[in-house]
Amino acid sequence: MDTYNKTSVSEFIFMAFLSTTRYPALLFTLFLLMYLGTLILNILMMLVIIVDSHLHTPMYFFLFNMNILDICSTSNIVPQTLDSLLNSKHSIHFVSCAIQMFWFVSLGGAQLMLYTVMAYDRYAAITHPLRYRTIMSWRVCRTLIFITWLTSSVSAILIVFSVFCLPFCDSREIDHFFCDVGQVLLLTCPSEQIQEMVEISTFLYGLFILTIPLTLIVVSYIYIVSAVLKIKTTEGRKMAFSTCSSHITIVSVEYASLAFILLRPKTAFSYDKDRLFVAAFLLSAPMINPLTYSIRNKAVKRGFKKLLFSR
Repeated sequence: MDTYNKTSVSEFIFMAFLSTTRYPALLFTLFLLMYLGTLILNILMMLVIIVDSHLHTPMYFFLFNMNILDICSTSNIVPQTLDSLLNSKHSIHFVSCAIQMFWFVSLGGAQLMLYTVMAYDRYAAITHPLRYRTIMSWRVCRTLIFITWLTSSVSAILIVFSVFCLPFCDSREIDHFFCDVGQVLLLTCPSEQIQEMVEISTFLYGLFILTIPLTLIVVSYIYIVSAVLKIKTTEGRKMAFSTCSSHITIVSVEYASLAFILLRPKTAFSYDKDRLFVAAFLLSAPMINPLTYSIRNKAVKRGFKKLLFSR
């Protein structure tokens, strides 16, 4: 296949949803409503945390950062998708594609690492309650957030740089609705050795960012369960588990969805249904966090009342 220098590539074309152009208004309305729901719920949660001084704790500090990640991750993809559906222009500029890929990889990695940090916070609160304020001081919390953002950003830069430094083939059609790493790699035409190195490094990064956080979360909860079972009263055990239930829920939903997307048979769904499922996951997942932490959480409900009825 003939190749040309990457600087001659001006734009890429998204092939997802092209066959659903009979229903652009329906998809546009659905995606817009889910996007607005994500923004409203996460912004409300952030305001509640700011307003209620009782929520100025490490757990809600990490949740505040999770709300930021949810807003940024959806804003990175949804506006471009909405514009494509509205104007029937399924394309993105070369530089914009690289920027979108960077934020997608960076925000996704930061989110999984933040789940790990939140699990460690619950571990410290339950297994070392008397030393919790010392272990999870504000300096420690800020340092953990800084390491999370720094690690994910540096990793994303390396991934994007390694992909977009490769020469591209004649095809400019991305088999997705955003600049996914794997789909963009399919458009490159490097030597077999270089392509193999890039694919291996990308696979190792994915393995690292998925398995290591999950392993640390599982280890944290093994210690948490062990500590909770030592509590003599049933009420005490329920209270201890209730502080972890929201985190367990969002982590379970996140990893179950990722496993389904990555491990399902390629022939399980048609092309359009497959992309619709991925879009639904990317849009609905950011709404799960604020809902999960607000439905059964008395402290958050009190914060909502304070936000609504305070002068």
